[in-house]
Amino acid sequence: MTAAMTALLDIDRVSVSFGGVKAMDEVSFAAEEGKVTSIIGPNGAGKTTLFNVISGFYTAKSGAISFDGTRLDGAPAHARSELGIARTFQNIALFAGLTVLENIKLGAHAQLKSGLFRSALWLGPARHEERTLTQRIDDEIIDFLELGAVRDAQVAGLPYGLQKRIELARALAARPRLLLLDEPVAGMTPPEKEKMADYVRKTVDRFGTTVLLIDHDMGMVMGLSDHVVAVNFGKVIAQGRPETVRNDREVVEAYLGAA
Repeated sequence: MTAAMTALLDIDRVSVSFGGVKAMDEVSFAAEEGKVTSIIGPNGAGKTTLFNVISGFYTAKSGAISFDGTRLDGAPAHARSELGIARTFQNIALFAGLTVLENIKLGAHAQLKSGLFRSALWLGPARHEERTLTQRIDDEIIDFLELGAVRDAQVAGLPYGLQKRIELARALAARPRLLLLDEPVAGMTPPEKEKMADYVRKTVDRFGTTVLLIDHDMGMVMGLSDHVVAVNFGKVIAQGRPETVRNDREVVEAYLGAA
């Protein structure tokens, strides 16, 4: 096994193929609990495919994925969410016609006990559960991510960087143990990137969340990460501390460019 005793997520020789194309080729690494692990590599290297396998949207051809010692083989996406795995997406996937609060609450609805019908009609226990959820989001997330000023505003028309922060808030509403962040600072201005990186680090420190992150901003990745995994053509070509991976010859040639 590749996992250390403190690893929350263990990827063990996972391979994924689409037709005759091997998108992931015996990928192995471990994400340590309460740390930030980043996946880097050029476009088409297999990074988002990896996220889709972990979250249950794709099925691995071979290998094993374990979460807190439990094999995830065959578990559907909703079951993985219930175990404590949440993610954001490369492209913003918010509901423009809903308010910021309503979008954030959607992140926790899979964990509500009242069911979709009762929640929609606000019947019986669902009313109390929704009020409790709203209070928790206000206390734990709205203030933490500084969204109070737009809490009741519709998402449509809000600045791009702010919408990315709302996506983070929605993922945090599920109280994930493992948070998958797919290009969280893509398209942001430098000040927005710095602020988002700060929120990610504070998420780890405040909630003990384990973060698995994909991004192309090497400054942010190297400054934020505890462990970096570099992939190219579906294979891991280097992994370790950020400074080790940054200076790896194969990584420099494949992705970072000559110094």
